[in-house]
Amino acid sequence: MHKITFLDHSTFPPNITFTPPRFRHQWQSYDTTAPTQTAKHLQGATFAITNKVVIDEAILSQCPTLQYIAVAATGFNIVDIAACKKRNIVVTNITDYATHSVAEHVFMLMLALNKQLKNYTQALEAGQWQQSEQFCFFLDGGIHTLRGKTLGLIGTGAIAMATASLAHAFGMEVIFYSPSGREAVGNNACVSLPVLLERSDVVSVHCPLTSDTQHLINPHTLKLMKPSALLINTARGPIVDEAAVIAALQRKQLAGAGLDVVAQEPPRANSSVMQALKHPGLIITPHVAWASQTAMQALANQLMQKIEDYVAGKPVVNLAQ
Repeated sequence: MHKITFLDHSTFPPNITFTPPRFRHQWQSYDTTAPTQTAKHLQGATFAITNKVVIDEAILSQCPTLQYIAVAATGFNIVDIAACKKRNIVVTNITDYATHSVAEHVFMLMLALNKQLKNYTQALEAGQWQQSEQFCFFLDGGIHTLRGKTLGLIGTGAIAMATASLAHAFGMEVIFYSPSGREAVGNNACVSLPVLLERSDVVSVHCPLTSDTQHLINPHTLKLMKPSALLINTARGPIVDEAAVIAALQRKQLAGAGLDVVAQEPPRANSSVMQALKHPGLIITPHVAWASQTAMQALANQLMQKIEDYVAGKPVVNLAQ
């Protein structure tokens, strides 16, 4: 009988249903799993489900019954793929479940920054409009439109393409940089990272976190961007050097940043991003770009279907092949 262990079930709200598989099994669910508990929680398990709990070589060496790791996300950097391949452990992730949810979130951040939503809300709460003598109230920095601006997308996957589609509807020009080396996206040639950063009015990150993309946005690359530009990151926190972004905002070398992801999640109260939260050009959301109700349920359905398919002998995309 298979034993399925969900290591961090509380990363999903209670209304998201993971339908139990139809084959005979034992289900073990933990709300959270600390690093020191991972090996213990996986004892006897044939299937592991993890969203953010790391499963590395040290853990795998203590879990000889493990056959399959289901990552409940698209990014799979939390799993040691090479070690899984050596042990013939299947690793799967979830794809294309939050494409539109993330793309919409990108535009929410983009529009909020361009329209100074955060700052106008704060001004209204402080009574500044009420105290003025005019029918409208203006803040320094102005309000900007997206039409006619250039959106630079770092990445060429499904989310980047969905974001590009929305950008075209807003009348924006779109250019791409491919960290994986793609030369073109459809009829559009990919440009180099320096060219993308120099030309873009908005830069949005949509690539996986790898050793090559860690701190892809750093003090050097930020200097290539226009002082009027915006930076959006809904991919993975460490792709962006947060301290460098905050410094660029404070020096007015960057007009705004919308971050749905940060290097440490949740961030500590004394972290640089939390200390900078009141900056007028910074908006942070708590890693929820992916988390529409529709997207989360689609993730759960896809994850359980892949487990069903594997047990039934049907093909699944094995990241550790």
